[in-house]
Amino acid sequence: MYLILAMNEDLHADAVLYYLEKAGETVVRIDPERLFLRYGVSPALECLNTESLKAVTVITPEAAVIHLANGKTVDVNQVEGVFCRSFYVPAARDEDTTADHLAMSEIRSVFRGFCSMLPPGVRWVNDPYIEDRVDNKIYQHYSAKNFGLRIPDTLVTNDCARAREFFKQHESGVIIKQLSDISLVEQKPFKNEFGEDDVEVNGFYTSEVTGNDIGEIDQYLTPGSAPVLIQEKLLKRSELRVIVVGDRVFTYRLFSQENEKTLVDCRKDFEVRSEKAVLPEAEEKKLLSMLRSWGISFAACDFVETQDGRTVFLEANVEGNWLWLEEERSPIAECIAELLRGK
Repeated sequence: MYLILAMNEDLHADAVLYYLEKAGETVVRIDPERLFLRYGVSPALECLNTESLKAVTVITPEAAVIHLANGKTVDVNQVEGVFCRSFYVPAARDEDTTADHLAMSEIRSVFRGFCSMLPPGVRWVNDPYIEDRVDNKIYQHYSAKNFGLRIPDTLVTNDCARAREFFKQHESGVIIKQLSDISLVEQKPFKNEFGEDDVEVNGFYTSEVTGNDIGEIDQYLTPGSAPVLIQEKLLKRSELRVIVVGDRVFTYRLFSQENEKTLVDCRKDFEVRSEKAVLPEAEEKKLLSMLRSWGISFAACDFVETQDGRTVFLEANVEGNWLWLEEERSPIAECIAELLRGK
């Protein structure tokens, strides 16, 4: 049996599930957000107007079983592999009762305890506890430099004098990036343009820092304020998205400089033109060695190809997406299914 942990709307999980079932495997898919929740406790559930799976759990020190409302059962001793796209169990809302807050904390502990009881031989893609440690730009830049990958000159600081000095040192320009998760979900639902219930997602794209920004920086960077990540602006020829699955590498070139929207951040338009490409062999070896040292077997890694011919590592997205780069079938999803099966 194989377990997929993912949000219900995750098409990447659908693709891996398809190839596992095509190979004749039994697969159980669970959205951790919806596993135990009563209707109305989770803002996401309330907004989506969706019933929970109302799972029944039986756990002893010797065994753990979850019985789902759809008739499927997950026994920790029968799971051979886990494709983990989401390990998130939401917190109760501020306005919820103390009982609800306690219930949500208990649910989170039960779910994580269940997953921790999976036998040592179970293959994870990826282990969420390892992801939590390595999914950090600061750590990744430190690690990439140690493995010999080129990285942009980078500064994380809340010292406005250091930020001004960094800006002066880079004639090509400076960009600012979000250090934390790419989005925060606003708990108040609203009607979207299609008249559907939705939630607001907040975050910011990578942006260029201007002279005016630096002139006013002392308003934002003060002792005790949140530090920011600023980085030299690379003169791009194109970008690479490199999908690593075990020891296999799938590389796509993104022509981000052809589109005004994607000059600085290619996520602003997923219609950017792309083609299959090859990561330079030396960079590929360093990347694979680094990911193996982290203990993960899947990542969607971003590189820049500069105008002067360098290949520069930006980051590794340990839960990154890939379907938007592929055509009718997904060799990457098929490869993940094979990896889970030990093929």
